[in-house]
Amino acid sequence: MSDIEFSTVKAPSYPKGKVIGIYGLLGGAIGSLIVFVPVIIIDAVTCASLDPIEIGKILASVSIIGAVVGLLPSLVAGIIICKFTLCFDSARKILPLFAIGLFSTFIFSVWIMLDEIVSEKIISALLFSLIGGASAVVTGLIALPKYK
Repeated sequence: MSDIEFSTVKAPSYPKGKVIGIYGLLGGAIGSLIVFVPVIIIDAVTCASLDPIEIGKILASVSIIGAVVGLLPSLVAGIIICKFTLCFDSARKILPLFAIGLFSTFIFSVWIMLDEIVSEKIISALLFSLIGGASAVVTGLIALPKYK
């Protein structure tokens, strides 16, 4: 009798460390840049008083502050995304990424504003959450594997 050899095809494992690490490092910085780049551009166009070096310094400081402020929500978003093993293979993955980013940012925004719940604070938490959702989508474009 002849021996039959079975070859197993090993699927690539999900890069959990890469996804969580990139979300932790870049999530808050991308969120802050989503907010402040249009503000800086409008200010530079209307005032024309900022030179490119000052704009670069402002962008660097805004991204560093945003990375520190958005560290916990973006890490939680990265962990949730790894639990669901999301891959960015089609445009249908934008809505789950946005929902995960919105949810994690909303939880941390409400947690920070927990001393007294006022409708204005909930509205501002919801606005922060929209920024977190957009940041999760942009970071997902960078960090998630693109399986076909």
